[in-house]
Amino acid sequence: MRKHCLASIVLGVSLILCALAFLPIARSSAAASTILISAVYYDTYLPNQPEESFRLANPSTAPVSLTNWTVTDGEGTITLTGVISPGEQWWIAKTAISFTLDFGAPPAFEYGSDSDPAVPNLARSGTVALADAGDQLILKDNTGTIVDSVVWGTGTLTGTDWSGVTINPYTTGSIGATGQILYRKLNQTTGQILPDTNTALDWAQSTDDAINGKKVLRPGWDFERYFQTAKFTQTAVITYLIAPDNIFEQVRSAISQTQTSLRYEGYTFDNADLGLALAARAAAGVSVTVLLEGGPVGGIGNQDKWVCQQIENAGGQCWFIISDAVAAPPVHARYAYQHAKFMIIDERWLLTGSENLNYTSMPADDKSKGTSGNRGIWLWTDASGPISHTLDVFQHDLDPVHHRDLKRWTAADPKYGAPPPTFTVSFASGGAAYTVQFTQPIVISGDIPFEIVQSPDNALRDTDALLGMVAHAGGGSRVLIEQLYENKYWGPTSSSLITDPNPRLEAYIAAARRGAVVDLLLDSAFNDPLDPNGNTATCAYVNALAASVGLNLSCLLGNPTGTGLHNKMVLVSTGMQGWVHTGSINGSENSNKQNRELAVQVQSRAAYDALAQVFWSDWVVSGGTIAPPIHDVYLPLIERGLQPTPTPTPTQTPPQLLFRLAVG
Repeated sequence: MRKHCLASIVLGVSLILCALAFLPIARSSAAASTILISAVYYDTYLPNQPEESFRLANPSTAPVSLTNWTVTDGEGTITLTGVISPGEQWWIAKTAISFTLDFGAPPAFEYGSDSDPAVPNLARSGTVALADAGDQLILKDNTGTIVDSVVWGTGTLTGTDWSGVTINPYTTGSIGATGQILYRKLNQTTGQILPDTNTALDWAQSTDDAINGKKVLRPGWDFERYFQTAKFTQTAVITYLIAPDNIFEQVRSAISQTQTSLRYEGYTFDNADLGLALAARAAAGVSVTVLLEGGPVGGIGNQDKWVCQQIENAGGQCWFIISDAVAAPPVHARYAYQHAKFMIIDERWLLTGSENLNYTSMPADDKSKGTSGNRGIWLWTDASGPISHTLDVFQHDLDPVHHRDLKRWTAADPKYGAPPPTFTVSFASGGAAYTVQFTQPIVISGDIPFEIVQSPDNALRDTDALLGMVAHAGGGSRVLIEQLYENKYWGPTSSSLITDPNPRLEAYIAAARRGAVVDLLLDSAFNDPLDPNGNTATCAYVNALAASVGLNLSCLLGNPTGTGLHNKMVLVSTGMQGWVHTGSINGSENSNKQNRELAVQVQSRAAYDALAQVFWSDWVVSGGTIAPPIHDVYLPLIERGLQPTPTPTPTQTPPQLLFRLAVG
């Protein structure tokens, strides 16, 4: 809470407080390893900040009674009660109903007023008001001994067991302090709170570590649920759809086969042909639900509104994730942008990747004479694990019962409704700038390891996810990156490689230092060559570094398919193993830390080899040469033009074909 200095302070009280400041601080060594202040939310979204709150955690293996324990900010005191179980965490809020508005679920206790009869009240003496500029929270046991404390901003260390600099929210030009939750670092493998040292290094916002620090957490994120990536090994079929070559026809085919339900979460949706395909399934009785970003760059287009209109008029639903500053109380979108793109059909198929349901990504023209569109990849699979996980993400994101940042399309709404009556829909798409190279999608099958990576929850991990995948690369390996953009560094524009390195780019460079051959192909169509942090700057940095220290590392800019390189694809090969990362995650800090994004990683040499052909085709068009020598290599059968089946069945070992192609 934003505090104001009192006009006067009783001198006697001041003298007492000053005397107490010099007394030795007692700390309960037994309790210190058990109950911790694990999160604090003080610079909140709502006016007057009624949802101020903090969280207590019991990381031990035994229940602990907190009866007559206290929490104080040095001015007011909250008296606790109850037993906290092993692994349990309690949110304790000033006003429960306000906390619920932000978080989507009630706290365990409230201490400011009896706003929610279902939430127990805690006794309070004095005023507990958490200052935005700086303050402290101190947890004491029933003997008055300090168990834990946290100090942020300009808060004083006096009366705490805190040591060193205070903790602050992690902020940059695109990441603001308001609405951030301070929280403790977790072990990447176990998900458990790291050992307490009573310093800023315990907290995920500390700037000492580009991977486990510099983190962001906001109300409404299901952080603990999605802290780790979801991993599955299953017998499955994977179809890779290539944009703009064959993706439109395949996505339309998948939609047309929907029998019971179709759920789509995306950024924008202006492809009228696909919009009509969804509307046709809704009219046939299929449950069709679409969730889009309510504040895309440039706003919601009339074409997108028209698509939603067709879906709604046919009996489907079209929703938006929104912010509304003038609402009472104001609404703040959970994510900076809802940028993921994934479709779940009949809970038997998952389609997901880099491209929006837009004409630039999925042109509907006759491609026999060429086309024009974005380069991108979608994955289509029948693997039940990834389907169940992405369905869980969809249901979390589209949950209007618990989250206020959701608004359904209504015709009369000027922002989230119908286009103007004078609007005429356009079906124009494609062109002739690009000669189609991949007329059919690529299908592989077998026992396949999958890993679902998503932002803002788990994209930045180095034990797995993208960084863990790239860590497989060493001497004799190859890493191929085809990306819309990869920032040279993160942080504000005024920052630097030293202060705010981009962990993704540094992982690629580290692979080259280990002996891997690394090639980056970045987009030129949307690139600003004068941007100090744009693709031109990134390539200049990478190529200069490679030349100066002798690395097999190179970077090119390209626009191989006419309207931009929109892909977000990373390929890794080492020995006879291969890994593939495709999805929506870009190379910016915002994309990895504040957006809703989704990517699927697959361990498959066949998938690597197939998508490497896409990379090399684009690389050559962009002015590069195929570095590896052409040699004979045995690959599993890669079938083209097939579609995933809803129930994969064991098959005989596929025949081995001799391909002659360039692979890494």
